Amino acid sequence: MSEITREPSRFGVAVAAGFALLSVAATAVVVPTGGAVSGLGLVVLLAGLAVASRRLITNGGGVLVLGALYAGYTGAPPLLVLVGALTGVLAWDAASNAVSVGEQLGRETDTMRGETVHVVSSVLVGSLAVAIGYAVYLAAAGASRSRRCSCWWSALSRW
Repeated sequence: MSEITREPSRFGVAVAAGFALLSVAATAVVVPTGGAVSGLGLVVLLAGLAVASRRLITNGGGVLVLGALYAGYTGAPPLLVLVGALTGVLAWDAASNAVSVGEQLGRETDTMRGETVHVVSSVLVGSLAVAIGYAVYLAAAGASRSRRCSCWWSALSRW
């Protein structure tokens, strides 16, 4: 019987890295400085996955979210900020899950099905939260816009 390799699962590492890259891209598109902050979070998260350190993974995920928040503070569109923050949280979640699965079952075990269910569930819950947050933003910030549009439309229809 061979020894279990207690390292993060390969699938979980790939998913976490993908989400972290999406977070960096979402923030760097509009605010390069926010992208640089998120890039630092990506490096810390990947280092945490390399040494299976929950502390580094948590710090990396936090810096990814901080990069998205900085982008929002400097004027990035709200939807990009929400996507950047969501993918940062998803990267942290996938990385933490990869470490847990690796510690419990080992790297050699096929865990793709269970991790896929975990990731899809997290994406659905996070997407719902982003949709609600964006709807609240549109309702609050768009109220004056919708009044202007309705006034403009009524003026145009009288023409």
